[in-house]
Amino acid sequence: MKAGEGRPGKGFSTELFPVFLMAAILVPVYFVLPSRMMAAEILIMAIPTLAFILLLGYTGLLNFGTGSLFAVGAYTAGILLARHNVHILLAIIAGVAMSGIISVIMGYFCIKRGGLIFALLTLAFNQLIWFIIWQWKSFTGGPDGIWGIKREILELGIFSINLKPTFNFYIFVLILFLLLFLFVRRLIESPFGKVLMGMRESELRATAIGYNPETYKWIAFIIGGLICGLGGTLFALHQEYVGEHLATWHTSGEFAIMALLGGTFVLPGALIGSGVFIFLADFLNKFTVLSKAGAWLLVLGVIFIVVVMFLRGGIYGGAEKVYQLLKKK
Repeated sequence: MKAGEGRPGKGFSTELFPVFLMAAILVPVYFVLPSRMMAAEILIMAIPTLAFILLLGYTGLLNFGTGSLFAVGAYTAGILLARHNVHILLAIIAGVAMSGIISVIMGYFCIKRGGLIFALLTLAFNQLIWFIIWQWKSFTGGPDGIWGIKREILELGIFSINLKPTFNFYIFVLILFLLLFLFVRRLIESPFGKVLMGMRESELRATAIGYNPETYKWIAFIIGGLICGLGGTLFALHQEYVGEHLATWHTSGEFAIMALLGGTFVLPGALIGSGVFIFLADFLNKFTVLSKAGAWLLVLGVIFIVVVMFLRGGIYGGAEKVYQLLKKK
């Protein structure tokens, strides 16, 4: 018998250990943060950041359309919940599906071009979706957005959960985030994920051994769009409001900053970057001198520059290097 054979339990426990560790850390975090709303927001914003990392860190695609796909999911769920009073799970599924459909179309036109052209095309689609949301006032509410979204009781057949309390909603978001994290981790470690990483390193070699880069990148882009849609639907439930600002390039830029802060080549970087960005934004805005005229953005920008210049691999990469140095000593 070869080493490792006949011991599936060990591999299964090793695979789930990071998920259980994250759950053990994130549940108490809810009670430590200065705002009860902040805990759920960090997890929600980490979801599209995870999609950004999947495309940039593991596929080599710089996507500036993350915000628009996030907004599509949010608006779809928001409209269904506010105007048609549909089941919460149905609204989430519909938001994810609609973002997936848009990502199919967007990816079809963008994937054919690589590098900078791909990034600019996704930015152009992002602005197109924002313009549609802004102008289609009868459907999207235009600049006023969608109001009246209710986060109430989630009926699950034999039992129900009241999502109105912030802690209940946080646990609901946490469960979805952990399941998503496990899915993306499995995806990266699968043969499909290995092909993506191979194309990131050398697309020419991947083509030479028989893989079609466009197909793999398109599928990865669609998966990223579905993930963004999930984040958008949860954001609509979290805020109980959806506005056109979600589809602007600023939102896509924020997801990129979160990914770079946390680490673009590791999946936990999404959670780290989201947490640091949101916590710093809240903390810096408490100082009147910084909150006026948006001066807090200057401080945040300096922190971002320092991390990018001196911490290769983001905060996660920097922490890993410190750990390795301490381990050697």
